[in-house]
Amino acid sequence: MEERRVVNETGVAGFFNRVYATVGVGIGVTGLISYLLGSVFQTQYLNAINQHPVVFYVLMLLPLILSFVINNKAARTNTSYATVVYLLITAAFGFTYASIWLIYPTANITAALFTTAIVFVSMSVFGRITNRDLSRPGAIAGTALWGVILMSLANMFFMHSSGMSLLIAYAILVIFIILTAWDNQALKRMYLTADASGQATYSMGALAVQGALMLYLDFLNLFLAILQIFGGSDRN
Repeated sequence: MEERRVVNETGVAGFFNRVYATVGVGIGVTGLISYLLGSVFQTQYLNAINQHPVVFYVLMLLPLILSFVINNKAARTNTSYATVVYLLITAAFGFTYASIWLIYPTANITAALFTTAIVFVSMSVFGRITNRDLSRPGAIAGTALWGVILMSLANMFFMHSSGMSLLIAYAILVIFIILTAWDNQALKRMYLTADASGQATYSMGALAVQGALMLYLDFLNLFLAILQIFGGSDRN
């Protein structure tokens, strides 16, 4: 049975509560898996990567593949299907980012997590309450992200500059601060216009999962940028 959409402040608030709860579940899944593999079962994790490196690269690419799956028609109309794909994405990220527990001290990870939460909540609130249209700065940030990705690849394969890595981390932080606010505003607009002519058809539950994935990725990128800025990594 299709969920009823309530187009008023109460309906919007209920919708976002569901979105943020789903984001929280995704962050929890990623955090738990990454902690268990990178800390509790660190030896087994490293052995598995060393013995089966192809598995690591497959799981690195899995979120990208599943991001296309979660945008198909079935995921837009079936909440359970969308939720399963979303959880698979967060679990795959947990496996991939278990490596941060091997690189950074626990204190830095904890500090970065709390800082990210503050930034994320602040920009989410701003994006929802501001009357300013964030489409232009959001589009600029989205375009800038592609440039930063190219810079990251160039630095990774050719330059190997720690200074450039730090500069890229600051750029990513600024970009995702803007995108977090923009995505919240865009998600509110999507909810209010979900049944409008020319818009993709969503069930409300599936739309909440789609929105949660957007914000989950914003949170994850904010966290990784802030963690790199805080530093303290053991490159060995």
